[in-house]
Amino acid sequence: MNDKKIRKLVLAALLAALVCVATMVVQIPSPMQGYVNLGDCFVLLAGFCLGPVYGGLAGGIGSALTDLLGGYFHYVPA
Repeated sequence: MNDKKIRKLVLAALLAALVCVATMVVQIPSPMQGYVNLGDCFVLLAGFCLGPVYGGLAGGIGSALTDLLGGYFHYVPA
């Protein structure tokens, strides 16, 4: 692997972790039985910085980790 690809992979892992932490820490209840979170901003940031493939993977993995750790197991596959 070349240096550029490793850098992109590490940034994707970092953004996935940021999505997970930001979603778990900042949860504002919404009137529709859910919550609004800061992690969505990091999902968009990952898409802008890394492109559609790596950004989508970073956002998806970060969100799936949040659902897995938060007890919403049925949302992890989606």
